[in-house]
Amino acid sequence: MTGTITSRGDNGYDDGGRGREDGARRLMQKLLVTVLAGGVVYVLSTVLAPTADDVWQLVLSVLCGGAVLIVQFMVTFAHQLGDLKSSVEKRFIDIGRATKLFNEVEKLRDDGVPRLAESATHVVSIGPQILHDFAREEINRLALQMDDLTNLSAECPGENHDWLLSLTKCAKRSVYATSTSVDRDFWSTEPAGRYLEAQRKAIEDRGVTVRRLFVVRQTTDIPGLADLCKEQRDVGIEVRVVALSQLPLYVQRGKMIDFIVFDEELSYEIGVDQLSVNSWTTVNARADDVQQRIRRFGELWNASPGGSPNGVPDSTRTRTGGPDPTAT
Repeated sequence: MTGTITSRGDNGYDDGGRGREDGARRLMQKLLVTVLAGGVVYVLSTVLAPTADDVWQLVLSVLCGGAVLIVQFMVTFAHQLGDLKSSVEKRFIDIGRATKLFNEVEKLRDDGVPRLAESATHVVSIGPQILHDFAREEINRLALQMDDLTNLSAECPGENHDWLLSLTKCAKRSVYATSTSVDRDFWSTEPAGRYLEAQRKAIEDRGVTVRRLFVVRQTTDIPGLADLCKEQRDVGIEVRVVALSQLPLYVQRGKMIDFIVFDEELSYEIGVDQLSVNSWTTVNARADDVQQRIRRFGELWNASPGGSPNGVPDSTRTRTGGPDPTAT
Protein backbone atom coordinates (compact mmCIF):
# COMPACT_ATOMS: atom_id res chain seq x y z
CA MET A 1 0.00 0.00 0.00
CA THR A 2 1.29 3.48 -0.90
CA GLY A 3 2.63 5.48 2.04
CA THR A 4 3.13 2.39 4.27
CA ILE A 5 6.67 1.76 5.39
CA THR A 6 7.60 -1.72 6.63
CA SER A 7 10.97 -2.43 8.21
CA ARG A 8 12.44 -5.48 6.46
CA GLY A 9 15.83 -7.08 6.41
CA ASP A 10 17.76 -8.24 3.38
CA ASN A 11 16.16 -11.73 3.58
CA GLY A 12 12.60 -10.47 3.87
CA TYR A 13 12.21 -11.03 7.65
CA ASP A 14 11.48 -8.28 10.07
CA ASP A 15 13.94 -7.35 12.83
CA GLY A 16 11.87 -9.04 15.55
CA GLY A 17 11.85 -12.43 13.79
CA ARG A 18 15.56 -12.25 13.08
CA GLY A 19 16.23 -11.38 16.73
CA ARG A 20 14.24 -14.39 17.93
CA GLU A 21 16.14 -16.68 15.55
CA ASP A 22 19.49 -15.34 16.79
CA GLY A 23 18.41 -15.88 20.43
CA ALA A 24 17.32 -19.46 19.76
CA ARG A 25 20.57 -20.22 17.93
CA ARG A 26 22.68 -18.85 20.80
CA LEU A 27 20.67 -20.88 23.32
CA MET A 28 21.18 -24.08 21.30
CA GLN A 29 24.92 -23.32 21.20
CA LYS A 30 25.01 -22.97 25.00
CA LEU A 31 23.13 -26.24 25.48
CA LEU A 32 25.41 -28.03 23.03
CA VAL A 33 28.51 -26.77 24.87
CA THR A 34 26.92 -27.86 28.16
CA VAL A 35 26.19 -31.40 26.88
CA LEU A 36 29.68 -31.66 25.42
CA ALA A 37 31.26 -30.51 28.71
CA GLY A 38 29.13 -32.99 30.70
CA GLY A 39 30.00 -35.79 28.28
CA VAL A 40 33.71 -35.03 28.50
CA VAL A 41 33.59 -35.04 32.32
CA TYR A 42 31.65 -38.32 32.30
CA VAL A 43 34.20 -39.98 29.98
CA LEU A 44 37.14 -38.67 31.99
CA SER A 45 35.62 -39.84 35.29
CA THR A 46 35.01 -43.29 33.79
CA VAL A 47 38.61 -43.53 32.55
CA LEU A 48 40.19 -42.15 35.73
CA ALA A 49 37.95 -44.04 38.18
CA PRO A 50 36.57 -47.13 36.41
CA THR A 51 35.48 -48.74 39.70
CA ALA A 52 33.51 -45.71 40.89
CA ASP A 53 29.77 -45.73 41.16
CA ASP A 54 28.01 -44.84 37.89
CA VAL A 55 25.61 -42.56 39.76
CA TRP A 56 28.53 -40.51 41.12
CA GLN A 57 29.99 -40.18 37.63
CA LEU A 58 26.63 -39.06 36.23
CA VAL A 59 26.11 -36.52 39.03
CA LEU A 60 29.62 -35.14 38.51
CA SER A 61 29.10 -34.75 34.78
CA VAL A 62 25.73 -33.02 35.35
CA LEU A 63 27.26 -30.62 37.90
CA CYS A 64 30.15 -29.76 35.61
CA GLY A 65 27.83 -29.31 32.66
CA GLY A 66 25.56 -27.09 34.77
CA ALA A 67 28.56 -25.04 35.91
CA VAL A 68 29.60 -24.56 32.28
CA LEU A 69 26.06 -23.46 31.40
CA ILE A 70 25.98 -20.97 34.30
CA VAL A 71 29.37 -19.56 33.29
CA GLN A 72 28.11 -19.09 29.71
CA PHE A 73 25.02 -17.23 30.94
CA MET A 74 27.16 -15.09 33.26
CA VAL A 75 29.50 -14.16 30.38
CA THR A 76 26.50 -13.31 28.19
CA PHE A 77 24.98 -11.29 31.02
CA ALA A 78 28.27 -9.42 31.52
CA HIS A 79 28.36 -8.57 27.80
CA GLN A 80 24.73 -7.45 27.85
CA LEU A 81 25.39 -5.39 30.97
CA GLY A 82 28.33 -3.71 29.24
CA ASP A 83 26.17 -2.99 26.18
CA LEU A 84 23.43 -1.64 28.44
CA LYS A 85 25.92 0.61 30.22
CA SER A 86 27.21 1.96 26.90
CA SER A 87 23.66 2.48 25.69
CA VAL A 88 22.66 4.32 28.89
CA GLU A 89 25.77 6.51 28.74
CA LYS A 90 25.05 7.32 25.10
CA ARG A 91 21.44 8.15 25.97
CA PHE A 92 22.57 10.46 28.76
CA ILE A 93 24.97 12.17 26.36
CA ASP A 94 22.15 12.54 23.82
CA ILE A 95 19.85 13.90 26.51
CA GLY A 96 22.54 16.37 27.57
CA ARG A 97 23.00 17.54 23.99
CA ALA A 98 19.25 17.76 23.47
CA THR A 99 18.85 19.76 26.69
CA LYS A 100 21.63 22.13 25.67
CA LEU A 101 20.13 22.50 22.20
CA PHE A 102 16.68 23.11 23.69
CA ASN A 103 18.09 25.82 25.97
CA GLU A 104 19.78 27.48 23.02
CA VAL A 105 16.60 27.28 20.94
CA GLU A 106 14.65 28.81 23.83
CA LYS A 107 16.82 31.92 23.47
CA LEU A 108 15.65 32.15 19.84
CA ARG A 109 11.99 31.45 20.54
CA ASP A 110 10.93 34.70 18.82
CA ASP A 111 13.34 34.26 15.90
CA GLY A 112 11.53 31.42 14.12
CA VAL A 113 14.02 28.68 15.02
CA PRO A 114 11.43 26.46 16.79
CA ARG A 115 9.09 26.94 13.84
CA LEU A 116 11.91 25.98 11.46
CA ALA A 117 12.61 22.79 13.41
CA GLU A 118 8.93 21.86 13.53
CA SER A 119 8.39 22.55 9.83
CA ALA A 120 11.56 20.66 8.87
CA THR A 121 10.47 17.52 10.72
CA HIS A 122 7.00 17.77 9.19
CA VAL A 123 8.00 18.35 5.59
CA VAL A 124 10.23 15.24 5.43
CA SER A 125 7.22 13.09 6.31
CA ILE A 126 4.94 14.31 3.50
CA GLY A 127 5.09 14.63 -0.26
CA PRO A 128 7.42 12.95 -2.77
CA GLN A 129 11.05 12.04 -2.16
CA ILE A 130 12.36 14.95 -4.20
CA LEU A 131 10.61 17.32 -1.79
CA HIS A 132 12.35 15.61 1.13
CA ASP A 133 15.73 15.89 -0.62
CA PHE A 134 15.14 19.55 -1.45
CA ALA A 135 14.20 20.32 2.15
CA ARG A 136 17.35 18.60 3.43
CA GLU A 137 19.51 20.52 0.96
CA GLU A 138 18.00 23.81 2.11
CA ILE A 139 18.54 22.89 5.77
CA ASN A 140 22.15 21.92 5.06
CA ARG A 141 22.72 25.16 3.14
CA LEU A 142 21.33 27.20 6.03
CA ALA A 143 23.39 25.22 8.53
CA LEU A 144 26.58 25.87 6.53
CA GLN A 145 25.72 29.55 6.35
CA MET A 146 25.23 29.70 10.12
CA ASP A 147 28.57 27.92 10.59
CA ASP A 148 30.26 30.56 8.43
CA LEU A 149 28.62 33.39 10.35
CA THR A 150 30.12 32.11 13.59
CA ASN A 151 33.39 33.42 12.08
CA LEU A 152 31.68 36.82 11.45
CA SER A 153 31.80 36.33 7.69
CA ALA A 154 29.99 34.35 4.98
CA GLU A 155 30.30 34.10 1.22
CA CYS A 156 28.16 32.78 -1.63
CA PRO A 157 28.50 32.71 -5.42
CA GLY A 158 26.73 35.38 -7.45
CA GLU A 159 24.73 38.32 -6.12
CA ASN A 160 22.58 37.32 -3.16
CA HIS A 161 19.50 39.53 -3.32
CA ASP A 162 17.93 37.73 -0.37
CA TRP A 163 20.81 38.80 1.86
CA LEU A 164 20.50 42.34 0.55
CA LEU A 165 16.80 42.60 1.35
CA SER A 166 17.16 40.95 4.74
CA LEU A 167 19.98 43.25 5.80
CA THR A 168 18.01 46.30 4.69
CA LYS A 169 15.06 45.15 6.80
CA CYS A 170 17.42 44.65 9.76
CA ALA A 171 19.09 48.07 9.51
CA LYS A 172 18.22 50.36 12.42
CA ARG A 173 20.47 53.40 11.89
CA SER A 174 22.23 53.73 8.54
CA VAL A 175 22.90 52.24 5.12
CA TYR A 176 25.94 53.53 3.22
CA ALA A 177 26.26 52.11 -0.30
CA THR A 178 28.55 52.49 -3.30
CA SER A 179 27.39 51.59 -6.79
CA THR A 180 29.89 51.11 -9.62
CA SER A 181 29.42 50.06 -13.23
CA VAL A 182 29.44 46.43 -12.04
CA ASP A 183 25.86 46.61 -10.76
CA ARG A 184 24.53 49.30 -13.13
CA ASP A 185 22.26 46.78 -14.89
CA PHE A 186 20.85 45.71 -11.52
CA TRP A 187 18.76 48.88 -11.17
CA SER A 188 16.49 47.92 -14.08
CA THR A 189 15.58 44.53 -12.57
CA GLU A 190 12.68 43.40 -10.40
CA PRO A 191 14.86 42.75 -7.31
CA ALA A 192 16.00 46.38 -7.51
CA GLY A 193 12.39 47.51 -7.14
CA ARG A 194 11.97 45.41 -4.00
CA TYR A 195 15.31 46.69 -2.69
CA LEU A 196 14.28 50.34 -3.15
CA GLU A 197 10.93 49.63 -1.49
CA ALA A 198 12.72 48.07 1.50
CA GLN A 199 14.93 51.16 1.73
CA ARG A 200 11.91 53.47 1.57
CA LYS A 201 10.30 51.62 4.48
CA ALA A 202 13.56 51.75 6.44
CA ILE A 203 13.71 55.53 5.96
CA GLU A 204 10.05 56.24 6.72
CA ASP A 205 9.35 53.65 9.42
CA ARG A 206 12.65 53.51 11.32
CA GLY A 207 14.36 56.77 10.40
CA VAL A 208 17.32 55.00 8.79
CA THR A 209 19.82 57.22 6.97
CA VAL A 210 20.39 55.81 3.48
CA ARG A 211 23.18 57.22 1.31
CA ARG A 212 24.20 55.98 -2.11
CA LEU A 213 27.29 57.03 -4.01
CA PHE A 214 27.38 56.27 -7.74
CA VAL A 215 30.93 55.93 -9.04
CA VAL A 216 31.61 56.48 -12.76
CA ARG A 217 34.86 56.65 -14.76
CA GLN A 218 34.44 59.99 -16.55
CA THR A 219 32.37 63.14 -15.97
CA THR A 220 30.66 62.46 -19.31
CA ASP A 221 29.02 59.42 -17.68
CA ILE A 222 27.30 61.50 -15.01
CA PRO A 223 24.30 62.85 -17.02
CA GLY A 224 23.22 59.30 -17.82
CA LEU A 225 22.45 58.74 -14.13
CA ALA A 226 20.02 61.65 -13.82
CA ASP A 227 16.83 59.54 -13.93
CA LEU A 228 18.26 56.88 -11.61
CA CYS A 229 19.34 59.50 -9.07
CA LYS A 230 15.92 61.16 -9.18
CA GLU A 231 14.15 57.82 -8.61
CA GLN A 232 16.24 57.17 -5.54
CA ARG A 233 15.88 60.68 -4.14
CA ASP A 234 12.12 60.34 -4.48
CA VAL A 235 12.16 57.52 -1.91
CA GLY A 236 14.32 59.55 0.50
CA ILE A 237 17.81 58.30 -0.35
CA GLU A 238 20.68 60.79 -0.24
CA VAL A 239 22.48 60.42 -3.57
CA ARG A 240 25.81 61.61 -4.87
CA VAL A 241 27.78 60.86 -8.03
CA VAL A 242 31.55 60.99 -8.35
CA ALA A 243 33.78 60.52 -11.40
CA LEU A 244 37.07 58.69 -10.83
CA SER A 245 38.84 61.04 -13.24
CA GLN A 246 38.10 63.94 -10.87
CA LEU A 247 39.42 62.26 -7.75
CA PRO A 248 42.86 62.86 -6.27
CA LEU A 249 45.36 60.14 -7.08
CA TYR A 250 45.45 58.84 -3.51
CA VAL A 251 41.68 58.32 -3.66
CA GLN A 252 41.78 56.68 -7.08
CA ARG A 253 44.33 54.16 -5.84
CA GLY A 254 41.95 52.91 -3.16
CA LYS A 255 40.07 49.64 -3.55
CA MET A 256 37.03 50.12 -5.77
CA ILE A 257 34.33 47.50 -5.25
CA ASP A 258 30.59 47.58 -4.68
CA PHE A 259 29.89 47.50 -0.96
CA ILE A 260 27.17 48.48 1.49
CA VAL A 261 27.72 49.14 5.19
CA PHE A 262 24.72 48.49 7.44
CA ASP A 263 24.51 50.26 10.81
CA GLU A 264 28.30 50.81 10.56
CA GLU A 265 28.67 47.24 11.86
CA LEU A 266 28.39 44.89 8.87
CA SER A 267 29.40 45.14 5.23
CA TYR A 268 27.82 43.54 2.18
CA GLU A 269 30.32 43.29 -0.68
CA ILE A 270 30.12 42.19 -4.30
CA GLY A 271 33.35 40.95 -5.84
CA VAL A 272 34.07 40.11 -9.50
CA ASP A 273 36.90 38.49 -11.39
CA GLN A 274 39.13 40.38 -13.82
CA LEU A 275 36.68 39.88 -16.67
CA SER A 276 33.73 41.05 -14.54
CA VAL A 277 31.99 37.79 -15.42
CA ASN A 278 31.94 35.72 -12.25
CA SER A 279 30.84 37.44 -9.07
CA TRP A 280 30.43 36.54 -5.43
CA THR A 281 28.82 38.11 -2.39
CA THR A 282 30.36 38.43 1.06
CA VAL A 283 28.87 39.63 4.35
CA ASN A 284 31.45 40.64 6.91
CA ALA A 285 31.02 41.76 10.52
CA ARG A 286 34.71 41.88 11.44
CA ALA A 287 35.26 45.28 13.01
CA ASP A 288 38.57 46.11 11.27
CA ASP A 289 37.21 45.26 7.81
CA VAL A 290 34.00 47.20 8.38
CA GLN A 291 35.91 50.28 9.57
CA GLN A 292 37.95 50.16 6.35
CA ARG A 293 34.75 50.23 4.32
CA ILE A 294 33.36 53.13 6.38
CA ARG A 295 36.56 55.14 5.85
CA ARG A 296 36.52 54.37 2.13
CA PHE A 297 32.90 55.45 1.80
CA GLY A 298 33.55 58.71 3.66
CA GLU A 299 36.59 59.35 1.48
CA LEU A 300 34.60 58.94 -1.74
CA TRP A 301 31.54 60.76 -0.41
CA ASN A 302 33.56 63.81 0.62
CA ALA A 303 35.37 63.82 -2.74
CA SER A 304 32.15 64.10 -4.75
CA PRO A 305 31.84 67.69 -6.04
CA GLY A 306 28.29 68.91 -5.59
CA GLY A 307 27.24 65.28 -5.52
CA SER A 308 24.62 65.03 -8.25
CA PRO A 309 24.12 65.23 -12.02
CA ASN A 310 22.12 68.47 -11.72
CA GLY A 311 24.72 70.09 -9.48
CA VAL A 312 22.45 70.23 -6.41
CA PRO A 313 24.12 68.67 -3.39
CA ASP A 314 22.08 66.52 -1.00
CA SER A 315 21.47 67.64 2.53
CA THR A 316 23.28 65.43 5.04
CA ARG A 317 21.99 63.86 8.23
CA THR A 318 24.16 62.61 11.04
CA ARG A 319 22.90 60.10 13.60
CA THR A 320 23.31 61.23 17.19
CA GLY A 321 26.28 59.84 19.09
CA GLY A 322 27.88 58.08 16.10
CA PRO A 323 30.54 58.82 13.54
CA ASP A 324 29.65 60.60 10.32
CA PRO A 325 31.31 59.18 7.20
CA THR A 326 31.02 62.62 5.58
CA ALA A 327 33.12 64.23 8.28
CA THR A 328 36.39 65.72 7.04
